[in-house]
Amino acid sequence: MAEKEPHLVASRQDLGTESAMEKDVTTASDSEQQQQQDAKPLHYLEGARLHAVTVGLALGLFLVNFEITIVSTALVSITSELQEFKRSSWIITAYLLTYVAGLVTWAKLSDILGRKTTSISALFIFAAFSGGCGASQTLVQLAICRAFQGIGGSGIYAVNMVMMYELVPPPKYPLYTAMITVVVALSFSLGPIFGGLITSGGGSSTWRWVFLLNVPAGVLAASILFMAVPAEFPYQVSTELVEQKRKTIKWSSIDFTGAFLMLAALALLITGLEEAASHLDWNQSTVLGTLIASGLTWMAFFGYQWWIGRPGSGIEPVFPWRFCQSRVIAGLLLTSFMTGAVSITCIFQLPLRYQTSAGLDPLQAGLRLIPFSVCGPLGTIVCAVFSKNRRVPPIYMALVGGVMQIVGLVFLSRGDPHEPDWHGLYGLEVVIGLGFGLCLGAATLLVPYVVEKRDLAIGAAAPVQLRFLGSATVISIVTAVGNSWLRDSLSQSLQPTQIQAIFQSSAAIGKLPLELETIVRARFVESFNLQMRIVIGFAVAGVLTVLLMWQKPQVKVA
Repeated sequence: MAEKEPHLVASRQDLGTESAMEKDVTTASDSEQQQQQDAKPLHYLEGARLHAVTVGLALGLFLVNFEITIVSTALVSITSELQEFKRSSWIITAYLLTYVAGLVTWAKLSDILGRKTTSISALFIFAAFSGGCGASQTLVQLAICRAFQGIGGSGIYAVNMVMMYELVPPPKYPLYTAMITVVVALSFSLGPIFGGLITSGGGSSTWRWVFLLNVPAGVLAASILFMAVPAEFPYQVSTELVEQKRKTIKWSSIDFTGAFLMLAALALLITGLEEAASHLDWNQSTVLGTLIASGLTWMAFFGYQWWIGRPGSGIEPVFPWRFCQSRVIAGLLLTSFMTGAVSITCIFQLPLRYQTSAGLDPLQAGLRLIPFSVCGPLGTIVCAVFSKNRRVPPIYMALVGGVMQIVGLVFLSRGDPHEPDWHGLYGLEVVIGLGFGLCLGAATLLVPYVVEKRDLAIGAAAPVQLRFLGSATVISIVTAVGNSWLRDSLSQSLQPTQIQAIFQSSAAIGKLPLELETIVRARFVESFNLQMRIVIGFAVAGVLTVLLMWQKPQVKVA
């Protein structure tokens, strides 16, 4: 299959979308070269090779999204063995941290090194450090490996998404967009169930298979791409076009400084919040110092993005300053931040509530998250159908989704401490999940209509970055606040040694006398309620950020 030359199809129409992920060129000579390059068509794969590449890319996308949610039901098992329950959110945020920071940089690297090389390299990094996660003996080791795993995951997502749109001509975009949606939906839906299934299999170390399964799967995806993707994809039949492409994209145009400042700002912010969650004290110098340093680094980041955004700088910013100057784009990105703050926080906090408050095992917790996991993708489909077939402006769908999230969270934050396994949670998961899907679908549909063509690549990546940034930030905040409140509340009923044991391993709850166990589980429900009240604030802010995109006439999807 890899040796047989594929039948190639070309059309002039393809040029209008030639790699939505290609960046504009800043110098006059480079612009001329880019125009010459745009005058030549892409060539598309067909037949068995097309299907093989599609499978390889889809498998990679499935793995990186699957990895986000599979950990949600395994957190209790992982932290119980490593004796670090109070630092559980590090397992999530370490991955999201580097995942967020690397998306645009990986896409730019693929312009220079080639799609095939960067995609396979990212899969190798992801698989290798997945193995490292499975072999970790301490939470620090696990967090470090998770961070490097996130670097690989970021590359897989960024490059594979570019390649998906370069595989086929524009008329097939709806089909491939639907396929990507199904892949992501399946990965998010199956993750919590598989996480619970694996960690409920018996033995204290079965959670390691949550990460180890990525190794053979990653190797399989890399092998498929190695054999099926042409060496100079997507310009595989024109060496002249490849050379022209490489001349227009230079190492000096990559915003490494901006990527570093973003990563540093994120790392300092998350570290400060995690330290507050660990030490249960917001007045610690390590907490205040890192939060202040994060604020200063964010100022430096945006200042630098403004500086290199001036004409003739020759550097492609990680975050174009013109995004900040557009009210509609700013609203789109802030809405993505708030959507991530609500949705992914619920994906991780709900299984923890089921396990700590109701005493369920990981599999039971994963199964009870199914209403949310299914309704999220369903909401996205509903948004697409109404926006495209009924010509309903996506902003209206986002407003409906935002209100649904607020309503669901209000009731979710009022759970009865004496009924930790309240079945009404299923209905609330449906409401919040549908709301999340509507907001996510609207944000995705609006991107090509509100950003310039030259910014389409970064415009597609930026909402993903902001969504995961919102989730990492809010997960850290609610964990810190919830743990602090929980410690103060439990101190009225438990001895310091008992509290310490619970914060090391939630399994200690089941070892308490029945009367104390009932009290502790009720306190966990109240802590969850407090956390959801914080999330309500972000949901309300999400509706306000949707209104920033208001314009007349409203954008409609063609």
